[in-house]
Amino acid sequence: MQLRVDETSFERVKDRPVSFDCDLAIVGGGPAGSSTALFVTRREGIEPGRVVLLEKATHPREKPCAGAVSAWGVDALARVNLAIAVPHVDMRGLRIVDRGRVGAHVMSGLGVIVRRDAFDASLWRAATAEGVRAYDGEGVKDLGRVPGGWSIETTASRRIKARFVAACDGAGSVVRKALRMSEPARKGHLYVLETDPGAADVGPRQGLCDFDLGPVASNIDGYYWDFPTVIDGAPAVSRGIYHANLRPSRALKDVLASELGRRGIDIAAVRLKPFSTRPFVEQTVLTAERVVFVGEAAGIDATTGEGIAQAILFGEIAAHHLARALRLGAHVLSGYADAVRASRMGRHLLQSAWLARVVYGRRRGAPFRALLLDDGGARAAGARWYHGGSLSWFEKLRLSLALAARVPSGLAASSHGPLGPTR
Repeated sequence: MQLRVDETSFERVKDRPVSFDCDLAIVGGGPAGSSTALFVTRREGIEPGRVVLLEKATHPREKPCAGAVSAWGVDALARVNLAIAVPHVDMRGLRIVDRGRVGAHVMSGLGVIVRRDAFDASLWRAATAEGVRAYDGEGVKDLGRVPGGWSIETTASRRIKARFVAACDGAGSVVRKALRMSEPARKGHLYVLETDPGAADVGPRQGLCDFDLGPVASNIDGYYWDFPTVIDGAPAVSRGIYHANLRPSRALKDVLASELGRRGIDIAAVRLKPFSTRPFVEQTVLTAERVVFVGEAAGIDATTGEGIAQAILFGEIAAHHLARALRLGAHVLSGYADAVRASRMGRHLLQSAWLARVVYGRRRGAPFRALLLDDGGARAAGARWYHGGSLSWFEKLRLSLALAARVPSGLAASSHGPLGPTR
């Protein structure tokens, strides 16, 4: 799909009032889209009937994802009076694994693990119950400018004129493509599968999330995971491999097969679900004319590959700026990008973009990976950072000194220092 702009008709009607069907069209009905709808109506007071929510799939839809929602996403939903109302597993902590070595950290309040089909559908139902005009099974077929807004044609031949558009349509954003916006960074890749628990699943049986860094030795910029989950009321394990794709690799599926084999699982006997991810980086563009990009259409955590909690937090920030734009004028949307980058989430995402390049470097990242394996304080700090917590200057100093002791002479961790950018 390409952006349609009829310059002749645009000039002909530019001085005439345009009758808009809605104030806001939200493209994408996952956590980013439904959260934006809920925040803009419940928190910002925009009339629900003036909000349209579009989703190309039909709920409950399948979504390849490990399903981890860290605590700051759960807390954000609570701010619009939503609790996790679908079957889930509380994350009791994490284990860092690397070629037989294990470092564990147990903590409460880390977050939950959900099945995305049920979770996404629950948020969609909440938005629908609020009075938002929600249409699933309708993707965007055509997108064109009109004076003061946008015209959208859906795959069901529905035509909608909206003052603003929130692009919440994931890594393959059709809105981004229609606007011919280039990708600022290489997309990441992952494979997901689910099985019954096995004898090797020591961590998941305890409610712990296993992050296995062993694949780094095979030139994978990421990790293999085993997370506890629940399927039809029974314990199960979400498994998969995440590759940030900082350097291209054709070995991802082979490395996954090896990791599964070590756990007694034949890759040929399971169903793999592939997926691509868009990382959030410094160069990410967050706005266009009367358009904001939200959730994975903007970007996810490059180090962990997590995006659900971030999508919810993106929705909260976007809703605030869209509501202000509806009341004060489109010019105030220019503050959205700055607000994202200045937020705790935005700073976290930028730190993660830097951290991924360091931690997943085979030689350069070895001290970081060793620190996580050997140092309980480092794991505690990592767990707190994972769910949006902040570190004191004392903790940062202690980690810097512990890391410096592990860095071989002549190997600089980064030009930014061992803790990375602080913005």
